[in-house]
Amino acid sequence: MRMGAVNMSEILAPTMLAIKREEMHERGGVNWLIDLFVSELPNYVKELKLAIDINNGDELYLASHKFKGACSSMGANDLVTTCKQLELLGKDNNLTEATAIIEEKIPKKIDLLIAALAQEKLDHPEDSS
Repeated sequence: MRMGAVNMSEILAPTMLAIKREEMHERGGVNWLIDLFVSELPNYVKELKLAIDINNGDELYLASHKFKGACSSMGANDLVTTCKQLELLGKDNNLTEATAIIEEKIPKKIDLLIAALAQEKLDHPEDSS
């Protein structure tokens, strides 16, 4: 699957959602979970920005780790990698580089992920609740 010049499998692991679809088939599918995840994305970004605003590398690590876990559970590979990078920057208290990633890269990656998840929902309407 390709979205423009972007390889969708770099953004979203199709096997992760396929596994979730199988596991959650009897519970109404997975599209509601996609909606919940998408609705929580601004909160994860807010936590990352707050850590930068209070100039706290430990808080950046914790916010990045939490975001990484959520992204991992949805198969959001590209954001998992970025969160790992932010975790390391938080440990090193390198907030300048982290700020650039949060302001410049994260919004673009989230936009691509939301588009990929929307396509997943279109491809699997049987999971609609």
